[in-house]
Amino acid sequence: MATKVLCNLCGSDHYTIVYDTLVKEQEDNFSDSYKITDHSVNLAVRIVKCCKCGLIYMNPRSDHGRIQMNYESMADDFYTHEEAGRRQSADSILKYLEKINKKGRILDVGCATGFLLDQARKQGWEVYGVELSAWAVDYAKNKLQLTNITQGALKDAKYPDNFFDVVVLKDVIEHLTDPKETLEQIRLVLKPSGILCCNTPDIDSLASKILGAKWWGIKQSHLFYFNKHSLSALFEATGFVPLKIRSHARTFTINYWIYNLIGFKPEFAFIRSWLDKKPSWANNLLCIDIGDQVEIFARKSRQLKYLHELEPPLEVQIPKESMKVCVVLPAYNAASTLKRTLADIPSSINEIILVDDASRDNTAELARSLGLKVFVHEKNTGYGGNQKTCYNNALAAGADIVVMLHPDYQYDPTAITQLIEPIRSGRADAVFGSRMMKGGALEGGMPPWKHNANILLTALENVVLGIYLTEYHSGFRAYSAKYLNTVNYAANSDGFVFDTEIIVQGVVKYMKFEEVPIRTRYFDEASSIKLWPSIVYGLNILKTLFKFLLFKYGLRFKQFE
Repeated sequence: MATKVLCNLCGSDHYTIVYDTLVKEQEDNFSDSYKITDHSVNLAVRIVKCCKCGLIYMNPRSDHGRIQMNYESMADDFYTHEEAGRRQSADSILKYLEKINKKGRILDVGCATGFLLDQARKQGWEVYGVELSAWAVDYAKNKLQLTNITQGALKDAKYPDNFFDVVVLKDVIEHLTDPKETLEQIRLVLKPSGILCCNTPDIDSLASKILGAKWWGIKQSHLFYFNKHSLSALFEATGFVPLKIRSHARTFTINYWIYNLIGFKPEFAFIRSWLDKKPSWANNLLCIDIGDQVEIFARKSRQLKYLHELEPPLEVQIPKESMKVCVVLPAYNAASTLKRTLADIPSSINEIILVDDASRDNTAELARSLGLKVFVHEKNTGYGGNQKTCYNNALAAGADIVVMLHPDYQYDPTAITQLIEPIRSGRADAVFGSRMMKGGALEGGMPPWKHNANILLTALENVVLGIYLTEYHSGFRAYSAKYLNTVNYAANSDGFVFDTEIIVQGVVKYMKFEEVPIRTRYFDEASSIKLWPSIVYGLNILKTLFKFLLFKYGLRFKQFE
């Protein structure tokens, strides 16, 4: 049954006809089958343009129930023949998303057989999809082992609000019976900092204008026809702000390009006959951007009416009372300050582990006498090597939060309660005690040259890493077990630069950081890095930042994987 519809963007019923190849007896005889790879021409359609907002859409069209049944029953084996090209096209989207620092949880709405999601999974994303076609869902689950695929519409999946870092609508929005409603649903499940990516045929393209109603973008399955203006207007009306609009290149085998060309111009069949004799040529991939596919990346709007969505409830994965907190003490010649440090550690801490890095005093013996769990290195491994042993043993002991505290009494252990609170509440994955907040460093006696060097290095690190911290060099910090299990800290240096490397690893993995102000004490017995080791430390920080930049632009390092 053909149904007349209103404009989805503004609700107007006033329109002009753009293309009309539909005769009266065809109005109730739209196709009951749909294939992704169908590029038939001379279709019976009526395409109209809204007189008020300019949106172009099919009117009349099949009713919603009939359209949904067509998609649920859709099967298209020819679609999977172009797997390599479709994966390459997906990579171009994922590459741009990573360029704008987005990786995490991704949802593909209308995911078809799941090629984009499989590519994303290989690159470290947590992947989800929704798809109407039972055939496509079966392929994604059984052939590609993609388990988080829901058959049905987006609303059927019932995802929680503020759940996804990225949502993708790849060649989908033109098929939706209500694009506006779907975009509003996407806005709810997208995180406040999330990105929406959408591409669709561009009816304002040169190819469309030249070919008219015979343009391959005209299909009975395409209910809407967008250009850059109308797509941006729809996004803005549903609470999104466009960040980037570009044309989208498509990649297929030469054979597939020719197949579609023949569908448009049968006179080119001789090319197919020639290619049949050269199968190695026919299966070569060809990436072409003919400018008839518009792609848009957008973020959630910060208008007043949407602000409540930008402040999601805090995620608490483990109840506070059941979170095990372990303090680790990387120790070297700390016998003279150990008792004072322990005396100020809050009694609520579940476990304290000390790792002695081949001290020349009686640090290990004293720690055992004080009831600590002690691990001793036979040879000095360095500050970073000591931390690796600390974290390995804390995780093995079942810690949910690991606090690293120098046992030289330079840092104030009473601040541990404030340090772990952002992790307990779900706001952060790592929290650093900052000597630079509220003037704590200079008041505690930090030498001016060290204070100034700290500020300069921190400023550079903020610029390169794209985050904001007041200090990267504190020896008083807390990590969630999730953080330590996610980053490859074992690949880091055994030296002082370990502290910077583990932060960079967290940035690469999109961890959440917070800081709390702390007091520090500089006195003769406290450990302190001397001038020359400080210079080496600074040079190693510059080296780490340079590696991060290379990694960001495509060079792989095992340390950051």
